[in-house]
Amino acid sequence: MTIGEQIKIQRESRGWSQQVLAERLKISRQSISTWEQGTTLPSFANVLLLSDTFNVTIDELIRGDDRLVKTLKRPVTAPLGLIAVCGLGIAIPLAIGMLSLGVSVATMTDWVQTPVLVGVLVLMGLIYRQQRQRSAPLTRVVIGLAIVILALLLLPQMADVLIGFGDGLRTQG
Repeated sequence: MTIGEQIKIQRESRGWSQQVLAERLKISRQSISTWEQGTTLPSFANVLLLSDTFNVTIDELIRGDDRLVKTLKRPVTAPLGLIAVCGLGIAIPLAIGMLSLGVSVATMTDWVQTPVLVGVLVLMGLIYRQQRQRSAPLTRVVIGLAIVILALLLLPQMADVLIGFGDGLRTQG
């Protein structure tokens, strides 16, 4: 039996609608619907919440759902790799573009300080809100904001590296 089928059985045995369960979990009704239909799978954090809400073991919820078990075995660092790669992927071309326009590293550093500070504060607020709502997975907004902040933080450093690389090539040539 899939976890979606298990969720539906547990929910209906209590006489709850999808909306009632969604409100108890502090998520959207559409999430419950997609889980029950097997379109998407709940995150590990939501599996824990479901287990607590239904007062059943995690094993009772996921036993027999090989697709979910494989998903839960994936490392939770996937968003961190995405953030790092995208942050560098944005910072390097941006640094090249700004250097080609004659913008100095010191100016770049001055330009990014305030946006980085504001971005970090907003990011902390978003993460805090997610934790209060007991939804542990990072949302697309949080991941996107983290990418932008990392790109801004890396921008002056990448520009400095590129200047050093260019100076090294000129010295040898």
